Amino acid sequence: MASSEMPSGSVALSKRSKRSVATYFKGECGKQCNPQKLHDFLEHILSSARPIDEFETIDWCKWLIAGGSTFDEFSKIVRQYDNAITCGLVWTANFVAYRCRTCGVSPCMSLCSDCFQAGNHEGHDFNMFRSQAGGACDCGDVSVMNPSGFCRRHGPDRQHHMVHPPGDIMANAEAMMPQIFLRLLYHLRDNCKPEMRNSYVVTMMDAEQYMGFIQGLSDMGAAMRNVMASMLTNTGIYKKLTQDRPGDYCKTSQENYTSALQSMPYPDSFEKHQDKPGLQQALCHETFVEELVFWTVKYEFPQKMVTLLLSLLPHDGYKNCFTKAFVQHYSRISIVLVNALDRVTVANRVVHVSVQLFSNEALATKMADEYNLLYTLVLSLTNMIENIRVGSALEETDPMQVNNFHSVADCSHDVMKSHCYWPIISDFINMLSHRKIALRFLKDEELVTRWMDLLAYLQGMNLNQRVLTQHVEFESDTYYAAFSAELEISASPMWSLLSHCSGQENSYHILRMIAAAQIALQDWFTAINCKNNMKPNPYQLTFHLPLHRYLAAFMMTAVKNLDIKLTDILPEDVALKKIMIHVLQIQVSLAQIYAGMWVRNGIQIKGQAMTYVQCHFCYSMADADLYLLQVCGSQLDPDYFVKTILERFHLLNWLSFSSKPSHLSIHLEPSHETAMLEGALALLSTLLGIRTYLGIGDKELVRLEMASLLCMGDRQHSQLQDLMPEKSGVSGHGKEYFESTLKELADYKAPVFEAGGGMQQGTYVPKAFLWDTEYDPIHVSLRAIYKRDQQAALDRYTEHIRQTGKYQKKTSPWPPFKIPGHVNSSYKGLYKILNCRTIQAFLFTILYKAVHKELNLPDSVLYYTIHLLDLSLHFSPSHSTKRVHSQGTVNDGQFHRWFSSSDIKQNARETIHEIVVQNPVSETEEADSCTVNVDMDTSTLEEMFQLAPSTASSHGGPITASHLSGIPSMMSLPGSSGGSPTYALALPTSHPPGSPTQVKPKYESRGVVTEQFHSTPYPVNENLITLLVKLHNKLSGKSNSYACSTCEGGGAKPSEAAVGDGPFYVGRFLDRLCRQSSECAKLVSEIAATRQQKEKDKKQGQTVNQEERRKKAWERQQKLMAEFASKQKAFMEQAMEEEEDASEETTQEKSKSEEKLLDCVICGQSTPSTGDSPVGLVVFLQSSSVLGHRLRSEKPRVLLEDGSQLPKAPCATFYKKHLETLLKNFEEGSCQMSLNIGWEGGVVVQTCGHYLHLTCHGSYLESLKTQNPTENLSVNKGEYWCPLCRQLSNSVIPVVPDENKFTLVKPVSPDPHQMAFDLAELMVKRPITPGSANLTKAMGSVMEDLTNSTHSAYKTYTMSHGSECVLLFVCSVARTNLEVELLQRGGTLDKPPPSIFTKKNCFLPMLHVLSLHSKLLTMRPTPYTDLWAHITGVSLTGDSTSVTKYQKNVPLLLKDVTALLIQFILTLPISMETEHFDFLVQMLYNVVYVQALAVMSCKFTSEEREAWRKKGQKVPFETMDGILSHIITRLSLSRLFDDADKEKGVSAFCQSVWSPQSVEDAIEEFVLPFLRIAALLKHHLFGIEFSPSEGSSEFQYLAVYLGLLSAPTTQRDLNAMICMRWAVPNPIKLTQAWCTDYLNFVSINFVDGKSLLLVKPMWNGPHLIILPDQYYRIFQRFRSQKCEVCNKPPRDPTICLICGDFLCFRDSCCRQNMVYECVQHSVTCGGGTGIFLLINSSVIVVIRGPRATLWGSIYLDEHGEEDRDLKRGKPLFLSKERYELLETQWRSHNFDHVCKKWIWHRDRL
Repeated sequence: MASSEMPSGSVALSKRSKRSVATYFKGECGKQCNPQKLHDFLEHILSSARPIDEFETIDWCKWLIAGGSTFDEFSKIVRQYDNAITCGLVWTANFVAYRCRTCGVSPCMSLCSDCFQAGNHEGHDFNMFRSQAGGACDCGDVSVMNPSGFCRRHGPDRQHHMVHPPGDIMANAEAMMPQIFLRLLYHLRDNCKPEMRNSYVVTMMDAEQYMGFIQGLSDMGAAMRNVMASMLTNTGIYKKLTQDRPGDYCKTSQENYTSALQSMPYPDSFEKHQDKPGLQQALCHETFVEELVFWTVKYEFPQKMVTLLLSLLPHDGYKNCFTKAFVQHYSRISIVLVNALDRVTVANRVVHVSVQLFSNEALATKMADEYNLLYTLVLSLTNMIENIRVGSALEETDPMQVNNFHSVADCSHDVMKSHCYWPIISDFINMLSHRKIALRFLKDEELVTRWMDLLAYLQGMNLNQRVLTQHVEFESDTYYAAFSAELEISASPMWSLLSHCSGQENSYHILRMIAAAQIALQDWFTAINCKNNMKPNPYQLTFHLPLHRYLAAFMMTAVKNLDIKLTDILPEDVALKKIMIHVLQIQVSLAQIYAGMWVRNGIQIKGQAMTYVQCHFCYSMADADLYLLQVCGSQLDPDYFVKTILERFHLLNWLSFSSKPSHLSIHLEPSHETAMLEGALALLSTLLGIRTYLGIGDKELVRLEMASLLCMGDRQHSQLQDLMPEKSGVSGHGKEYFESTLKELADYKAPVFEAGGGMQQGTYVPKAFLWDTEYDPIHVSLRAIYKRDQQAALDRYTEHIRQTGKYQKKTSPWPPFKIPGHVNSSYKGLYKILNCRTIQAFLFTILYKAVHKELNLPDSVLYYTIHLLDLSLHFSPSHSTKRVHSQGTVNDGQFHRWFSSSDIKQNARETIHEIVVQNPVSETEEADSCTVNVDMDTSTLEEMFQLAPSTASSHGGPITASHLSGIPSMMSLPGSSGGSPTYALALPTSHPPGSPTQVKPKYESRGVVTEQFHSTPYPVNENLITLLVKLHNKLSGKSNSYACSTCEGGGAKPSEAAVGDGPFYVGRFLDRLCRQSSECAKLVSEIAATRQQKEKDKKQGQTVNQEERRKKAWERQQKLMAEFASKQKAFMEQAMEEEEDASEETTQEKSKSEEKLLDCVICGQSTPSTGDSPVGLVVFLQSSSVLGHRLRSEKPRVLLEDGSQLPKAPCATFYKKHLETLLKNFEEGSCQMSLNIGWEGGVVVQTCGHYLHLTCHGSYLESLKTQNPTENLSVNKGEYWCPLCRQLSNSVIPVVPDENKFTLVKPVSPDPHQMAFDLAELMVKRPITPGSANLTKAMGSVMEDLTNSTHSAYKTYTMSHGSECVLLFVCSVARTNLEVELLQRGGTLDKPPPSIFTKKNCFLPMLHVLSLHSKLLTMRPTPYTDLWAHITGVSLTGDSTSVTKYQKNVPLLLKDVTALLIQFILTLPISMETEHFDFLVQMLYNVVYVQALAVMSCKFTSEEREAWRKKGQKVPFETMDGILSHIITRLSLSRLFDDADKEKGVSAFCQSVWSPQSVEDAIEEFVLPFLRIAALLKHHLFGIEFSPSEGSSEFQYLAVYLGLLSAPTTQRDLNAMICMRWAVPNPIKLTQAWCTDYLNFVSINFVDGKSLLLVKPMWNGPHLIILPDQYYRIFQRFRSQKCEVCNKPPRDPTICLICGDFLCFRDSCCRQNMVYECVQHSVTCGGGTGIFLLINSSVIVVIRGPRATLWGSIYLDEHGEEDRDLKRGKPLFLSKERYELLETQWRSHNFDHVCKKWIWHRDRL
């Protein structure tokens, strides 16, 4: 191999046949285990001088290894000994595999299709998926899945049945294998050029065939894999072949190998840990597999190398050796992940390998113990992040002064954007999923410290700086990388670790992690120069604080699961305040973002805010941050905590009562102030109401999350699963409660299908009780990504309470906030926030401004305020400490000193008289005295309702009656809402002793000029109760609206139902307050008493002036009435004169007004259609083959499991062959006049029912041509949207004016002979054109549109294109539309049509167009007079009968009588009388009846025919027996009844006995199709509606409708013969002529004569093919099936649901004339309409002409949902309702109108 020189023996052997040489070496190998001759020969054929992919080389290897047999024969023999315990099938990306969560031990388990189908997984939780990175089948591996899920071919039980192959079979393979792999190593060594990395791909492509040969050996099964694995792991063989071989080539090869080793760097961070086992980075390969792993890494994981190495994993020894080698090279793999040319592909293949190794707990534990794999992973990841660090600007305010020494990951780097770290972190999470390894990680203090150092690089990354000037020019997308990095690198491992720490034995580990997180945080605070009491930069925001979240998650776990006291693990208050800084900054910034204050940063900042609360991130980020704030709130001083929130939300200015607040804060616009106020209230409510981390159980949490999702909207099952918040990295979190909780909370709503085409999927709707007991507005707002979601929940709640009658007001209800549930006792201190004086002063200020100042505070501010007051009352302390009250005067901003206690019940009664505010001193004021007059003028209180008697005395005791003696009178309050006055009680006020009157400077002068302020008292005179009463008045729009139920009802407890608007909730709080405090109740009672007295005084004052005002109003009314009467009289006189002048004009135009007026939807005018200004009907023309797919059998075609279908016998195929037979025997023109086409590609005309002027239509089309072609509209082909209903249309059919409809016709004659003569004359002397050039041109244009609407192949079936050919097309258009309408009516006319049938019909206008062209085509002596004479026996020449023999003309008995009817209608005047039409139908009925008897005679046996013939001879001809006997007698003169004809291909008929009743039933069935079409024609021509049938049969009903019967009869002997009437006195001669004409043809060709006669006109309705109930049967059968055209499995296999053909979708392999197969098939099969089921995605694609659309899926999962592209992989079942809807839309030609999203397919589908 190393030399090009060939031993002489090898030369001789190479000239012999390969079989003989292989046989020879097989014998040699059997004699000795290591034959030298074979090695020498292999040195020759595997020489490095030859290309590795040389065919001759590979062919020699195959022959040699097979030992004389062919390679395929040898493969079959070896596979017989495939005793593998595990499957181990390796697949690459896009392979379809299965995952069964019921059987899986590891979440990464997967099964190939064969093993899954062969196993028992009935009722399991499994899914099918397309592999993204590749994988391997785990069937048989007990470490990955339960044995119950194994297939019968794999599992440990197989080793009891192992049969080992004989030694001679594998002898050659054992001897050859070392040199086969050595040749591969030489190829890899020789072509490794570090300076030419692009050559790696070429190198592997050069070895593709050779690698395929080696892979083929592995695919032979366990026997061959054992040989390969044993060799690859043998150290002696490797050393012998690579190190101990002499020669220059071997030396050069070794040098190349050494150079490659040295060129593979490893991370520098490993240098510090060389002393740890497994972390030494010097590589020393001892086996083939180790070097192959090295080359796999070096060549950036080529697919064939990866597949080969993984395919040998079922061998246990190889698996251990391969895993060790992979771990040894892992540090270098991390570098390859960053530097690879194709990072994504390399990452996928790395995971493809590692997931097979580290999912095995025993193997993963061994690697962690012996080779420190955890260190390898952490150090590799750390090195990757360290190399992309940048300096952090967090808390930097001056760019010139750098105080921040922290560095963070650069999120704009490709490493972050490309997720290069993903394979490493995936392996890390996979390792931590094993409990032993996770605990090992937690025990290792150094490793934990390393991990925290790594997380510190993510702390504060992707810093946002608020833009205050112009909009940012470039919006960065780095936040995608930042959020992904924190979720994957930080959160996923965190939850994996926590999943193993639920027991008390893990308390030490948890405490160690908490301590490590606190140390890491302190180091971070130091690095960013964060000092005590420091305020953050308000213009900076980072959402990424992983160290904070680790601390939160582990503290939560310690308290919840390990019963550790929170105080034992908390840092000091100073550290807590620092921890609070940045998590609170996120909450502040969220409010700013939603308020629009960050708008100049672009849309990406809002994307970050929404991602922060998104379901995949919220548990790990938002909830953890809230938890830290809750911990801070429970442990820090509550006044400090609330004051800090108010400061950080920049609300101190808004809360100040000063006209010029002095607080240093960001200036806010008024709208921003309101938004920030709402944000602060919402945050406080959230902190008090959210319990995600506060000890709530998993089951309760799942219930709460699901209820919130259901409140926001009805959800599909998959949507609920996707939107449920998750702990990333922990599979199945809360999944065990999902289904049971869903069943409790929601009802399943099955998909609703509408006839118009609307489709819905199965959804779950919340049960009614959920709104009463489970709806939590706080939690909904926390989980709402968009504000509209929060509003949607409130709207749905409103709708529910209105529907149930719980709420009837017109005002919007407030959200039903709830009292928080149980929390862990460690967090009880959180509710101290509610009892602190600061928050109560804060709420007091909001209420004051809502009542007195702010007229437009949103409801959200008010209902959050009332909710917080409610909570304060609920959690009020049983004993509160009371300090000395300030006697009603408080300082502005010092909220903690406003009230005397922490009890809301006490503070609610305390009145704040005035607030001392600090205002800047102007220059004028500085010169004046600083004395401030604090006496208030009474007028300043006129807008207040004052009642604070508790402050009338010097002490703050409860109010008494003596305090009310000095109350002055009530005064009107002008500022109330709704126009109703409110009232205030003005109290004289005095300032308590010691009130400040002298202003002191804010700072003492020490050489620095400071701004001077003076104190100004701001009068308030309010307490919480008075403010709430006034707020109640304001919200209700009424004065004195609040009535205390407790006070008035003697203490009765009011209703606690939480349903109502603002006044309800304000009143409910006051009621609760009064129930809990008698002092408050007494105060409210006194307010009510005073209010009633004031009302009484006011009414007395109003009574004095009431009569005077009423008198003046009456006088003004009388004056206005007099003026109105005068003007009305003058108007009536003028109108009478004008009416007399117009009466004559009205009489003249009366006749014109009787014409039908049509509304043009463009110009809006209502005019009749005239010759000068014709009006047209908007129509849509399309080709269709629906009728052509009708079948004789009632059962549709079935898509069988083997892919075949039942034999096809559709209508179109039958009539095509029928026409071919006619053309073969008769003249072409006569054939075309004997039937209709249009079963395939027929033109169907539909309308929306709207009209427009033809001139308006032309202008409309011209305007569309000038517009941008944004819509799927082919204007050049006449397409347009109906201007009114936007329905697709492509033509306009002119409406024939009324004057053209009243053409003079012959009077109706009672004589049948005369009627026949008159109709014949009308056929000759009929009017041709409508008499208007405009109409004639418009009709010609419509005919051109009709012709262009179908494909050329369907316009004619003959070679010539004469007038008969065009006439056939014209008549067939009418026939097609009649048949389609009949189909849409359900196939019958005696029953009401289905609901989907539309009465908007355009048949009559279309008939005028067709009639015009029919008459133009037959302007020469009409061909119909002779035919009419032949039918009736009456001709224009006066002959009594017509027995003319047609030469080469189709006999009358072989013609399609329905086609003849349409031809006659089109040639006769449309204005014929009803009697003329009935007579025409009567004459043609006679022909159909005789045809039916002729067909029946052929079905009889010879004995039956003879019996019927004799029986009829005894009765008159006018009976059924008589005429049947006559027909049999005439037809017996030919060979028609010869029994021998059955052996010549004519169908055999049923030989059952024909009774008179069965014959009658068969005749009626035969004539029914003709009667149905005739009845539809009469309905359209004369407007006679179909009345419901009254018990009669359809035949009787139609016979009466068509005038064949005078009235329905119930006689039992009624038969079709009764409807027969003749135009000649001797009809026997006429029928004899018909039979003679037919017999003349039978005598020439009786086989075709009989086949043409035996045409059944009855067809069952068209249906789509029948599909199996379960989709997997289709998927498994067709996903790999080969196309019959290209003989390859399609990339996108497809089934036509109309005919069942298997096709290639979107592939050019089967295209014809540049038209792809599915487009071409839509034409040949559907006339331009195709319905295709895409196998790989389960969706339906509809092709309609040049367009295509995704219709949806007919296969749904058990929850009624689609699974497009099979992404979820759940079992799918046929939705019969959807399939019926699809079929209905196909049959009714509604796709263009129902489907909205169309694309131009450009013939490429």
